[in-house]
Amino acid sequence: MPAAVYDGGMGQRRLLIVDDEESVRSALRNALEADGYSIAEAADGATALTLLQSEPCEVVISDHMMPGLSGIDFLKLVRVRHPSVVRIMLTGDPNPETTLRSINESEVYRFIRKPWNNRDLRTIVYLAFEVARLQEENRQLIELGRKQRDVRRKLQSDTDPANIESELLLLAESEADLLD
Repeated sequence: MPAAVYDGGMGQRRLLIVDDEESVRSALRNALEADGYSIAEAADGATALTLLQSEPCEVVISDHMMPGLSGIDFLKLVRVRHPSVVRIMLTGDPNPETTLRSINESEVYRFIRKPWNNRDLRTIVYLAFEVARLQEENRQLIELGRKQRDVRRKLQSDTDPANIESELLLLAESEADLLD
């Protein structure tokens, strides 16, 4: 795993840690900062939701047992409001029902039990960012496919060579932007 992790030149990767215990947030931050992530923190779900509005991130790690919104309820809201954010549940709750609800209701990417192994944590977070990157690339490819389909339809109905050339140039620019 690289010492500094960046998202293809677009800036630092952002991670949000949500836990009501400062010591847990600090331990997570200390384990992950060395990998070059930009880390935001919140002590509860309501604060984290507000933070996500002003400071988007790619990955969220949330504790389950918090005052106010539980981790499951918080991550369900993240799934609805910020569907591209990769969600990770962290908990010391031994109840298997928590795991099932996290996966089924919040559609978490991974479930981590406390106490965690820092090496495993770092690997899980690294892979979560890879999932986020691949989801974004997929979204861009789907958009490019839609543009190509629209251009083909227009070309089939348009016989003016100037319009055809213009549409082909726009499509080529879109493809070049995607490759950059």
